[in-house]
Order: sequence, then C-alpha cells, then structure tokens
Amino acid sequence: MDWPALRAEISAATARVCELLRALPSGDLPLARVTWTAAELGAHLAGLPGRYVRMSGEPHPFPASLADENQREVDAVATRDPVALAGLLEAEMASFLAASGADGQRRAWYFTVPHTVEGVGASLLSELLLHGTDLARALGRPWPISRVQAVTCLRGVLPAVVLAVDPRAARTATGTYHVALRGGDDWAFRVRDGELTVARERPARADLHLSVDPVGFLLNSVGLVGSARFALSGGVLAWGRRLWLAPRFSRLFVPI
Repeated sequence: MDWPALRAEISAATARVCELLRALPSGDLPLARVTWTAAELGAHLAGLPGRYVRMSGEPHPFPASLADENQREVDAVATRDPVALAGLLEAEMASFLAASGADGQRRAWYFTVPHTVEGVGASLLSELLLHGTDLARALGRPWPISRVQAVTCLRGVLPAVVLAVDPRAARTATGTYHVALRGGDDWAFRVRDGELTVARERPARADLHLSVDPVGFLLNSVGLVGSARFALSGGVLAWGRRLWLAPRFSRLFVPI
C-alpha cells in the first residue's frame, strides 16, 4: 500500500473508530483487554496523533514505561465525553496527516528506530484498528481487518519490535528467523549477541521459518487473539533445521 492509499486508510479507520465512540452508551463502558474505560481509550487515541507528530521528526528516547507514558497522555486530555473525544480524534488525525506531507518515503522516527513517514503512518493505523477492535467488541459490533490492512500495519510495527526485546530471552535465542506473511511480505529477524535486527526481506538462510496469517499475527501480538487459538487454527506454521527455536522466538518480546 503506497502513502496516498495509506492516508486514505488512516482517514477511513479514524471515521470508523469515531462512529464507535459516538455510539457508546456510556464512556464508563468497561473493556475486556485493557484496564481503561471506553472513554479513557478514546482519550488515548485522541492523544496519539500528536505523539506521532512529535516523535517522527527526530529521535526520542523510548520511555522506561510506555504504559506510564500512555497514562500521562490520557490524563492530559480534559474530556471524557465520547462525542467530544470523537471530534478531538478527527481534528488531531487531520493535523497528523497535514504534518506528514505527501512524501511517504521521507525519513521519520519511531522513538529511536529509523523509519519512514509511511512506516510511522502504518504504525498509527495499527493503533486505530487494534483499539477499534477493543471498542467494537465492547459494543458487540463486527470489526473486520483485511489482510492488506494487516500487512500494511506490520510494515510499521515490525521494525519497532526491537524496542520490546527481552534481553535475557535474546541471549538464548541466537539465530535467523524467517517470518513469511501469507499474501504479504517476508521478514528476517536476526538475533546475535543478545541483540535483534529486523529487515523486510527473505533471509538467504534461516534457522526457523514461520508462515503466519497476517491478521491473526497482528491480533495475537497484542493479545486480541490467544496464542493457542492462533496456533491451533493454523495461523502459524513452523519448520526449519532448528525447529526447537520456535518457543524461544515466541518469548523474545515483552509487552510494552
């Protein structure tokens, strides 16, 4: 998906999320996956475009606790009225798109990870789609995510997973991992000396190959689909000369 198409996807996803916010019977509606209420989640979403504008221009240190940083941003949003939050999200997302400009390949940052404007936008799209899932489930509404959307989101998210590596797990997970998104991209995860690098490419040689359904992979990454269900439904297939690395790869990342 190129940048003009991604901009349109971000706008459309924003509209879908705002429709859910405006449909909430109460801002106090609890959510299954996160500790926030629906209105607090709306405040989180309304604050994200500004964060992405600030951090994309130059490197910013990754916070010691992203959860604490998220909460500070939620607390800074004055309203908990879902309708007002929907309007705020629309305005903030319009500002993000205006600030991002027309060149999707321009250099940008996700905290300390070098990225592109397109990649940062894809990461923001993932926030909308994943948190939209939280809201839709609370309202009992369908919330489809397409394969193309998931592949696009993962182009934004996967380069940044280097920020979520468990150093202890990485020390015992040395190897090259090939993650093939069905109907999408190939990714190479290389762990050496406790450090992870990620590249959108098919490695010439891999210790472990993983074929994954991109939608399930995206949902599983944040706990919206459980690992057992993801595996048993065929969402991931593994093979390779060091197949025993599969559980070590799954433990490589910590929640952020």
